[in-house]
Amino acid sequence: MNTRKHLITTALSVTLLGSALALAPTAGAAGYPNQNWARTSGNSAGVVFHPYGDQFEIWDNVHDASATWVAYNYKGVNDSWKRVGRVVDGHQTVSHNLYESINGKRAYIYFEVCDTVKGCSKASWYRTWGS
Repeated sequence: MNTRKHLITTALSVTLLGSALALAPTAGAAGYPNQNWARTSGNSAGVVFHPYGDQFEIWDNVHDASATWVAYNYKGVNDSWKRVGRVVDGHQTVSHNLYESINGKRAYIYFEVCDTVKGCSKASWYRTWGS
């Protein structure tokens, strides 16, 4: 490939990639989206996190008698993930007290929704403070 054609192809690739990134949710550490929700493939289960009140709205959208829960971990803290809530075939809102700051810095969590059939969603991250 000659140099001119290579430069044009590279410039076009960068432009297309930039357009795609502008449409995607804001990505944080390790490429996780910064959003207050997550869902499994096929939307069999979902969660919306509300930092004001530390509430997780959990949905199990498939009536199959299998459990759905949320797993979370604090961003920047190297420990095991924690489970919160459990719903079977329906919806439940769970309040779970979370830290708003860790070592004097505002806290964020990674979280995902899991069910026993589809497994876990891709993780999202969001703030634990504010309304």
